[in-house]
Amino acid sequence: MTRRWTHALIPFLGVAALHAQDTRTVVEPHFPAVCTTLTANLSAPGGVLSDAGEKQPDTARIQAAIDGCGAGQAVELKGAGAKNVFLIGPINLKAGVTLLVDAHTAVFASRNPRDYDVAPGSCGVVTTKRGPGCKPLITVNNAPNSGIMGDGSIDGRGGATLTGQKESWWELAKRAKVYDQSQSVTRLVSVGHSDNFTLYRITLRNSPNFHVSVAQSDGFTAWSVNIVTPKTARNTDGIDPSSSKNVTITHCYITTGDDNVAIKSGAAGPAANMTIADNHFYSGHGMSIGSNTNGGVNNIKVTNLTLEGTDNGIRIKSDRSRGGLVENVFYEDVCMKDVANPIVLNSKYTIFPGDLIPVYRDIVLKDVRSVTLGYNTIFGVDAEHKVGVRFDNVTIAGLTPKYMAAEHANVEIGPGGSNVLPTGEGVTVHKAQSADANAISCSGRFVPFPKLPAAPEAKVRIPEEDPTLYVAADGTGDYYSIQRAIDVAPDKGAVISIAPGTYREVLTIDKPHIHLRSPYEDASKTVVVMDRSAGANGGTMNSATVNVHADDFLAENLTFQNDFNAHHEQTSQGSQALAVHVTGDRVVFRNMRLLGNQDTVYAGSKGGTPTRQYFDHCYIEGNVDFIFGDAKAFFDHCEIKSTPHQGGYITAQGKHAADQDSAYVFDHCRLTAYPGVDHIWLGRPWRPYATVVFLNTEMGPHIEPAGWREWHPGETKYMETVFYAEYNSNGPGAHASERDPHTRKLTAAEAAKFDMAQLFAGWKP
Repeated sequence: MTRRWTHALIPFLGVAALHAQDTRTVVEPHFPAVCTTLTANLSAPGGVLSDAGEKQPDTARIQAAIDGCGAGQAVELKGAGAKNVFLIGPINLKAGVTLLVDAHTAVFASRNPRDYDVAPGSCGVVTTKRGPGCKPLITVNNAPNSGIMGDGSIDGRGGATLTGQKESWWELAKRAKVYDQSQSVTRLVSVGHSDNFTLYRITLRNSPNFHVSVAQSDGFTAWSVNIVTPKTARNTDGIDPSSSKNVTITHCYITTGDDNVAIKSGAAGPAANMTIADNHFYSGHGMSIGSNTNGGVNNIKVTNLTLEGTDNGIRIKSDRSRGGLVENVFYEDVCMKDVANPIVLNSKYTIFPGDLIPVYRDIVLKDVRSVTLGYNTIFGVDAEHKVGVRFDNVTIAGLTPKYMAAEHANVEIGPGGSNVLPTGEGVTVHKAQSADANAISCSGRFVPFPKLPAAPEAKVRIPEEDPTLYVAADGTGDYYSIQRAIDVAPDKGAVISIAPGTYREVLTIDKPHIHLRSPYEDASKTVVVMDRSAGANGGTMNSATVNVHADDFLAENLTFQNDFNAHHEQTSQGSQALAVHVTGDRVVFRNMRLLGNQDTVYAGSKGGTPTRQYFDHCYIEGNVDFIFGDAKAFFDHCEIKSTPHQGGYITAQGKHAADQDSAYVFDHCRLTAYPGVDHIWLGRPWRPYATVVFLNTEMGPHIEPAGWREWHPGETKYMETVFYAEYNSNGPGAHASERDPHTRKLTAAEAAKFDMAQLFAGWKP
């Protein structure tokens, strides 16, 4: 095995960053002397161990060799011809001892989740609550001056079927993501309280979860490390130093399914004095800080970084539930290509509440370039907690305002200039007097992932790329904002899966074939809510929480709510507060809760042409005109509930011409009310030819016997031209003999003309 000792780390440039780096003098590591050499007994043709081989773990003999090795020495794992695989369950390194994996040799992780149990049955499961979890494959705890080195590989076999189960580690993680549950899967290497730990030249593959996590350690070096895991493998971070100091990650190539590198801090202390230099990142979530920053992050330098194909480039993320001070962070000489989000400085990464306020200051980007266009985000928490950042020769190719979102930020443009010039609420930009940015050269920077030293690679099932976009309020999805997912969805549309939680944001759907859904049938678990009103937002049609303007939209298992009247007294003017404003055609709401008071649902037309809208098994709340507009809408098995108000109207249909193809039809619905609510009318005509039909509907005692009422009694005469009709109404509110004389009593044959197939001829929702 070749020993290399050579050069020191490249010296840093720039006075501003002199202290933003590892304070150690870091030189290339070397392989220590060998105390014991163990020879492999297993082979894995095609990356598969035989059934017999799966029952011959090397765990005990490797652990015994580590325990018997002296400080400053290494246990060498060496292949012999076709026998070049070691099979292990969890092992522990000890102080001063290095695990050395020879070239052409691989360590395979056990597929048996019972080997990793912290408590009986705790590993290899998906649960609603986080349990005891799993032991890591390699634990380095209170083991200073130890390491993992060599030109071989350690393979976590994350995509191999678990023993006694039908899924792999990665498939468990995917299932947890889909249902917003907790996964219990093992990590590859976990380092804690172990100063001066070293990774050198080793290849890490296919981890079930994080590849390397480092906590509460002073001195960590990763040099010439290769990390190779599919981009579709969830939560497979590359290297995560947390609450540690004096860290160098250099000359590494990382392609993975989550953060390539993520610096974090928590109650255990700050993350400080780190150097991330001369690295290449491919698939993954980029160079991240956070989301836990409540212990503080400071003195970080990222230099000579090349990112190609990552989801994010430079990213700092946190929120009120886990934020802290992030300062003196310096990025220099960064090239990006095909990066979806080149710059993300977001202190509102999730919408969790709390008093751990993120503060970002003294963030410097110098000589940074993305040769392709991507979205950029700079979000401070509020006016008192702004992002403080300096751009000095920073360029994003083709950048337009559409690709730049910013709030609450103080931005300084350095002498090198920048085409990143954010605007938005609470954003100030101070420009230095200089020429426009002179983009750095990225010629020759984008190179293929290097050919790895030959070593057996386990056969795994690579998860298919999931076109679904996942949103989670806690940041565990692809996005924390539903609107952000809508914005980045392809123009042909997408399925957006929304995890349970409360999302206070306004949604605008302006591209077709968007499907918003929660995986849970209980629509109350996932709530989209805002408190907008007509009076405060320039009119009724500007007050909606959710605006559906595009065609072929579907929402299911969600709550859309406008809670303006929960905070403000409802008045006759200005209190209109829409939950949904729908003008798209072929729109479906299935198992939805639509909550408001005045004007909850606007089911309207587009350019005067009525659109088709289908409400299936929905729950709709309101009190005044709370289902209104001129769409062709069908309400199928819905509960329509009147909220407290002195009198009120369920519908205010707006068919404005006799030949307009517009109507509201309620079939097999239930009309209910909160206790004490009465004097509720089935509707009043917003326009002269209002058309509303109730079929087979159960009506509560709160319904006025007359059923229908003029828009403005004594002023308008719309009741002379409306089409208000009922068939087979039942319940205490079905006062057929007392209905307003303009009410049509339909025969079975007449009612059949209003069934869904007839109403939506040519479209099956």
